[in-house]
Amino acid sequence: MKKFISLLIVFCMTISLSTQVFAMSFSDLPNDHWAISYVNTLVSDGTINGFEDGTFRPAGTVTRAEFVKMIGKGNTRRTSDYMDVDNSHWAYEYIMTSGFETGSEFFEPSKPITRGEVATILWTRAGSPKGLTAPPVIFAQGINYDAVSWVYTYKIMNGDDFIDLRLDDTLTRAEATALIVRSRQINASSEKVTFMDSIDQNLFEIAYNAYGVVDKEYSADATLTMGEVAMAAARILSGSDKPDYPGVSATISFEHPYAQAINMISRYYAGSENDNVAYADKTATVRDAIMALMFATQRTSALPISYDKNGTTYANANPANDAQDALLKKAYQNGIYFTSPEAINLDKTITLKEFACLLIEFDGFSGFNSGYRYSANSRYVDYKLNTVLSTYPSNASDYRMILSTIPAYVYEKPFVDAVELPKDSYKTTSVFDGIFQTMFKQWYTLCKNSGIQIEIYDNPVLAVKTSGGYTFRIKLKIVDKAHATKLSDIINCADETIGAYPLVNGDEIYLDVNTGKKLDDVFFPFENIFVSQII
Repeated sequence: MKKFISLLIVFCMTISLSTQVFAMSFSDLPNDHWAISYVNTLVSDGTINGFEDGTFRPAGTVTRAEFVKMIGKGNTRRTSDYMDVDNSHWAYEYIMTSGFETGSEFFEPSKPITRGEVATILWTRAGSPKGLTAPPVIFAQGINYDAVSWVYTYKIMNGDDFIDLRLDDTLTRAEATALIVRSRQINASSEKVTFMDSIDQNLFEIAYNAYGVVDKEYSADATLTMGEVAMAAARILSGSDKPDYPGVSATISFEHPYAQAINMISRYYAGSENDNVAYADKTATVRDAIMALMFATQRTSALPISYDKNGTTYANANPANDAQDALLKKAYQNGIYFTSPEAINLDKTITLKEFACLLIEFDGFSGFNSGYRYSANSRYVDYKLNTVLSTYPSNASDYRMILSTIPAYVYEKPFVDAVELPKDSYKTTSVFDGIFQTMFKQWYTLCKNSGIQIEIYDNPVLAVKTSGGYTFRIKLKIVDKAHATKLSDIINCADETIGAYPLVNGDEIYLDVNTGKKLDDVFFPFENIFVSQII
């Protein structure tokens, strides 16, 4: 009898093992595939399986219905049905218990799910944990700051170079299995990401030079004076290498290259007792850098930077006054600590590498570089530095900075008759941006008066001095072409081929627009604006 039972157990184990091996064997998923262990885990859990033809299709795009099936049923059930998901739908039970709310009466089960939606679902399934704050350059990428911070901090979702999480992108079946399994392995002792150590180390020098707010050649271990830190804040505040201190009071009360910048921070948070040469030449600390950058950022951010006045702050904050306390709390509660909240030492001397890291983090609030959009609601547009170096154009070194929302080909197309590089023209085009705006405002108004609705986007980064004036590489959006049919109907063109470009409502075109005049002529009549090429 015992021998029979033993044989029966061995037989059952053999059947179970063979079934498991068969279930994990897919014709298009080799054993050395990067996601094989994640797939096997979920197959064993019974939440995923392959297709009838024996494939798994790891590169296939995941729909909303497929993802909630892959993650399995949740513990909470939705109280009402979606209008587009009948109870006979194969994923009905998974959808109803997914915990994923679309914000409407429709689920759209066949719609590809986005990485941002996945982040929210995984976070919800984990109990919606709070208390983690990733740097603003990370959490500002999504709507649910807590979910984004959680998937990033625990390395569930790395994105590109540990910065760009690509939350609007779809994902593959293989990627989905990896995210699900990683999220289930998180516990109190799980390793957390360290921002400064995780990102591409080449980015620090690139970012430092791109922002251009310090008059010092980059060297990772070099230090900064308070004067240099104050001037960096002034330049961020002004959006120019030559600050004009908009919206703040700042005078020159002593003789020093950075006297006005020091006077500014002394008035607002450093204290009048520090408005002197000694303080300007003092070696800056991490605390000094954070307060200066927070001061400038809160005055340039498109949205108010929220914080809890009675909330937590750095362990060794030691603010000298209420203004410093507010700056430090805003920074801490919004994820500014480049290492970790436990490890950051505010009293240590700030290095250029650490300062560059802080610039990248602060840039996440709204972007330190501004362009302008001419439209029915004209306004300044904040641009952020492109942090994914693998997507940089081949001629990136020709420009002051590479911006995240502008395609590489826009940078790579050569300017006609340029007499210097765009990065060398930037000091002129940024300082005199208001004068150049006269040209585009006039163009927009003339089109509007003709019943044609357009939007024009320009940025001083995409401009260069040419033999005939200054050429701006702009984005033109056709909102309503009305009676116009071709490009030459709304702007003078260099030749008939360019002028014949057909206008289509909703179309976005990159153009080279030349002023036709030198800068010292100041006023740019409409007749002298022409398109030299379509990018």
